[in-house]
Amino acid sequence: RILTIVAGFLGHKSDSQILHASSLYNDIQQGTLLNAPNAPFNQYLIGDSQYPLLPWLMVPYTNPAPGSAEENFNSAHQIMRLAALRASASLRNWGVLRKPVTEELKMAVAYIGACSILHNSLLMREDFSALASEFEDCNQGFCNAAAFEGEAVSSVALALRDNLANMAKEFCRDSKNS
Repeated sequence: RILTIVAGFLGHKSDSQILHASSLYNDIQQGTLLNAPNAPFNQYLIGDSQYPLLPWLMVPYTNPAPGSAEENFNSAHQIMRLAALRASASLRNWGVLRKPVTEELKMAVAYIGACSILHNSLLMREDFSALASEFEDCNQGFCNAAAFEGEAVSSVALALRDNLANMAKEFCRDSKNS
């Protein structure tokens, strides 16, 4: 399901810059979205190598050692990203979004919004006919968490990701033993 859309940037901004300019970023930073006080577990967003590591945005490790907790984290991270990649590929399957939109910016944003609503409507009806069956993950590179446009990565974000990596390693070990 598509939960939020940030549309209208003409390609001259990086993913990190768009994230920082979004209401999603502001809502999470202000504590009005994710990790409500009564949430049964911590919630995180998954980002690829184009995003910064934040306490609520988990990105993969760069060049993890084979068999390490970091490698297990990256494997789990890659699996979790598949739903987002599939949704993105599915949007591009809608006729109006198959090719670059040449209309004015407001119309392009409206097309993206309308296709997103249609996508979610089909999912709510359990009609998966418009979902992409295959897609390319053209961005499989992993990030260097400290090298995002001069952003400092917080020790909290690093510690959270390390903790999640260790949990992924434990999960992988437990699933192999059962």
